[in-house]
Amino acid sequence: MSHRTPESASLQERSQREPAGSLTGAGETAEPKMSELDAERSHLAQRILEIEDDQQRLLERYVGLEDRNSTLTTLYVACQRLHSSLDRAEILLTVREIIANLVGCEEYVLFSLAPDGWLHRVDSAGVDPKAYERVLPGHGLIGRTVETGEAFLIEEGDRSAAPQIEVNLTACIPLKRNDVVTGAIALFRLLPQKLELQELDRELFWLLEAHLDVALYCAELHQRMNAKNGAAE
Repeated sequence: MSHRTPESASLQERSQREPAGSLTGAGETAEPKMSELDAERSHLAQRILEIEDDQQRLLERYVGLEDRNSTLTTLYVACQRLHSSLDRAEILLTVREIIANLVGCEEYVLFSLAPDGWLHRVDSAGVDPKAYERVLPGHGLIGRTVETGEAFLIEEGDRSAAPQIEVNLTACIPLKRNDVVTGAIALFRLLPQKLELQELDRELFWLLEAHLDVALYCAELHQRMNAKNGAAE
């Protein structure tokens, strides 16, 4: 039979207590560390999402600027073409190409407001010209556009009460010189692949409204000067 001295008993009890204590202490230390790691991972994940959002916004802004630059280039080229010639036939051909190739419409009528108070057809494509030889301002959507000086767009207007010749009208743009209405362009059905008017189309309409009649007027003055010079000779 062995006898334990008080010292050996004390040492044994202490050795039995210390491992348990040291394990408990390690667990208590590891637990806060794991919590800190989870917090860091959560923070990093949130930052990644924020960075991805920033990148997406920058990409959308870049694409928007690219689209805007493309629009401005298109408008600049169209404006240059309108004013690059003093030949009336060439100007009318340019208008036809702008409407067909840029707007996507091959049915249109160009009107000029004559001294007799009527709108007279100047040029047209894709429609029966006889139906649009003369239009009275104030009557129908085309006449109302000339009377008010405000463009008609199908997305913003109502053509339910339009006369028969305007049932397919998509847009009607007043032409102005020095803020005075001098005519109009009526656009009818768009090409099948063109579902609706776009922002670029509205910009082109503004361009035609502000510049087309000026270009035609300059061509007319040039023709008069040539005729006058020819008569003088």
